[in-house]
Amino acid sequence: MLTPANYVLALIGVPLVGGVLACAVPWRGVRTVVVCLTATLTALVGVLAVIAGPFSITCGAWSDPTALALELLLIGVIVAFAWEARAWLIVLLALVQLGLCLTEQFSAGAHLLATPTFILDTLSSILVIIVCVIGALIVVYATGYMREHAAHAPRTTAGDRRFFLVLVGFLGVMNGLVLANNLRWLAVFWESTTLCSFLLIGHEGTAEARANALRALLINAFGGVALSLAALLAAHRGGITSLDGIMSAQALVPMALLCIAAMTKSAQFPFQSWLLGAMVAPTPVSALLHSATMVKAGSYLILRLAPAFAGTRLLDVVALAGGFTFAIAAALAVSQSNAKRVLAYSTISNLGLIVACAGIATPLAYAAAIMILCYHAASKGLLFLCVGAIEQKIGSRDIEDMGSLLYTMPLTTVITLTGMLTMLMPPFGMLMSKLMAIEAAIEAPFVLLLVIAGSALTVFFWAKWIGRMQTVSYHPHYPRETMPFSMSSVLVVLCALVAGGGVASILVYRTLIEPMALHTFATASAHTIAALHAAGNLLSWPVFVFPLLAALAWLWTIARFNPAHVRLPYLAGENYEEKELSYAFLSIKDQPAVAWTTSLYFKHTLNELRITPWANLIAWLLVLSLLGVLGM
Repeated sequence: MLTPANYVLALIGVPLVGGVLACAVPWRGVRTVVVCLTATLTALVGVLAVIAGPFSITCGAWSDPTALALELLLIGVIVAFAWEARAWLIVLLALVQLGLCLTEQFSAGAHLLATPTFILDTLSSILVIIVCVIGALIVVYATGYMREHAAHAPRTTAGDRRFFLVLVGFLGVMNGLVLANNLRWLAVFWESTTLCSFLLIGHEGTAEARANALRALLINAFGGVALSLAALLAAHRGGITSLDGIMSAQALVPMALLCIAAMTKSAQFPFQSWLLGAMVAPTPVSALLHSATMVKAGSYLILRLAPAFAGTRLLDVVALAGGFTFAIAAALAVSQSNAKRVLAYSTISNLGLIVACAGIATPLAYAAAIMILCYHAASKGLLFLCVGAIEQKIGSRDIEDMGSLLYTMPLTTVITLTGMLTMLMPPFGMLMSKLMAIEAAIEAPFVLLLVIAGSALTVFFWAKWIGRMQTVSYHPHYPRETMPFSMSSVLVVLCALVAGGGVASILVYRTLIEPMALHTFATASAHTIAALHAAGNLLSWPVFVFPLLAALAWLWTIARFNPAHVRLPYLAGENYEEKELSYAFLSIKDQPAVAWTTSLYFKHTLNELRITPWANLIAWLLVLSLLGVLGM
């Protein structure tokens, strides 16, 4: 039986050691085996640790000096990369962070309070499961994807050995981040995720990749400074060196700085540009770091602090900032035809909704935030992987090029459509959690308007994409889709998890989310607790009604379908037999042509270049308000 300390060591160490071994192996086949075994072992350790939890461990006197040494090393590495790229602002931010770390060490080191170094509770257990299970599946998918990717990657691309060193090792780094209670260890893993993201975004070595990697490093370095400043101020306030210490003391200034750091990591407006630029990275990077795990670090930190927000002025600003990001990002997603950019804006939007719910800080809002965190990680990770497979097949990320996918890639298309439906249809958890968020936001009317607007726009861009992928004409027989087994198996398994977990949303809510929210807000009013219990009834009805409607739809359509009744629509000439394209006809001089349709993107109304500067300005004012409101 493993001890709590051994579980923490395994959660962090197994992926790091596996990444090093994958880098050391020169043979692709052996490296694939090492990566898959590491992913399997990581998933197993994660599940066993959660079963064994909750627990906490307090490290000895060696812990703080070791964490400081590692943090200084990471800052030095960041300075080296920034110096080489002549990114002087990043160098300056790193040096400021270095000064803050040393100041904290030498001015407050003798007065530190003893607190647990690492904690595994219900919130961190959820993140550990996401990292270890969903993250492991994405890593396995990456073995097949990168083999195909190598055929068309630019010459400047870094080798797969470094790629898997960082990708696999990231699982351990992320586990450390969600387990860390000590602020110094939190900073170590926080900076480690920043460095991993920088290396993976710049993997292909092109000018575009390097520029976007440096942008990500710059914005996250700013967040690192905010985190280090929060740790310094907390240490000077009675020797506080932990997250639970900050919460117990209700140290508002450190909490506000931690919220700013969290907003940079979760790509909230005005810090969203790094996540949009990160889409140049290979798709497994987008799925793992920039959708399912790393960007959740910021949301996790705000959710960790949320109980301490209650009754403070900080609460309203956090809720407003999250709601603003949710609505604006959803609006900008409507105008995008690049599939990965749509997924990126959708990720930013949903992270904003989590932040808004955390800011509302009621049991119902907290429960909604946790549900969004869980279901978004699974569904969005699946959708990124699907887009990666589609891009490799058709050579395009444009949604308008996906009209005939149901014929050319039937398996991937069905899985993609399933993933999209779990984002907006009952009885899946994402819709249920958004209904809960709307109900919780009633207490904050302006936030409520933003949540309603964002939800409506979300339905629009998902429905538009779903419709585009179903424009293929009828075919009595579909070809068998070919794909590396590591990719297809992960898509099928993750799709089953997403669909099964979504249908079981009421069970998840009753057994996990509701008790967690009650425990977190134990002193909440009877009214807010009653709203939390009532949400379970809201979640119950779709579980029974939706399967009934689906059965009726099947009986009315598919069961009555007769292929002999299928007729191609008349276009602008005689129908032309073309087995792959949707609607082909003979045009002038009997030349084959294809009927062309397009979706509505409202690019003039929702112009990204015109809206973004104003959105960033408003968001900066909200960020400054996080600190300004404390002096009122």
